[in-house]
Amino acid sequence: MTPPIPGDTLSGTPPCVSIVISAYNRAGFLPTCLSSLCTQTYPSSRYEIIVVDDGSSDGTADKAREVLSHWGGAFQVIQKANGGPASARNAGIRASQADVIAFIDSDCVADSNWLTALTDVLNSSDAAGVGGPLVNSSPKGWVSNYLNAADFYRHRVRAGKVDYLLTANVAFRRIALLQVKGFAVLDGVWSEDADLSFRLVQSGYTLLLAKQGIVTHYGTPVSVRGLIKNLYRYGYGNCVLSIHWKNGRTPGTELIRHGGAIVLSPFLALSYTRRVGLAWAVAFWPLIAIEHTAFVVGLISGMMRGISRGRL
Repeated sequence: MTPPIPGDTLSGTPPCVSIVISAYNRAGFLPTCLSSLCTQTYPSSRYEIIVVDDGSSDGTADKAREVLSHWGGAFQVIQKANGGPASARNAGIRASQADVIAFIDSDCVADSNWLTALTDVLNSSDAAGVGGPLVNSSPKGWVSNYLNAADFYRHRVRAGKVDYLLTANVAFRRIALLQVKGFAVLDGVWSEDADLSFRLVQSGYTLLLAKQGIVTHYGTPVSVRGLIKNLYRYGYGNCVLSIHWKNGRTPGTELIRHGGAIVLSPFLALSYTRRVGLAWAVAFWPLIAIEHTAFVVGLISGMMRGISRGRL
């Protein structure tokens, strides 16, 4: 099917939207995600779904085509060599001609009003991007209980302004994405969503939050190993990408901040007492130390990479 025609927001026609999902070996969960996107309250003639299969080996692309073939709207399934989520999302951006590009992760499920809620905020403002509420859902356990109590997977706000938006629940104006050349693609680097937000803000754009349009995230790490792996990648990405940032988030300042969190981890753990009770708060202590230690190790690895390449 051909993509929907771009809308005229001045005449009240809903803008054309492309929903981009980066997927890697998600044949098991992807149908649940896609089913939620096929039942949006947004007019089906005004949005398309673009699945970018990032080199999967489990039939992700075939499963996406199977699910979307039963939907009456427009869709694309793109297959590419594995290059990471930033590379996959950029492929989705290139495939789109829409006014607005929305992103959701392949381990997420969107409420039926998701697309309407995000585009309503964009239409009523001059913002370049808007993030919707994120709810984390995962099996109960030590690590997942901590991450949920800490509200770890969320959009960040500083001094009353949006600091950065997560790609699990966000929509951007395509023209703004093109101006900053999309997501930064570097091998093994995460934090590309924060990097994109920082570069948009530095270019003079505004980011906002929507009160409606919930997305439920099911990909919270449930093991210490998974927590360490993720935080290491965030720390590494923070260091490598920060060369383009002008917001004070230098590797040195982040090293001090996260190193301080390791030292203060017992007190940070106790701050959760009112929320989860003393027993769980005490149990969170080693996880807080592990979280920030993994981030610091990632930072240092990034700094060593920078030194070896003459960038630090």
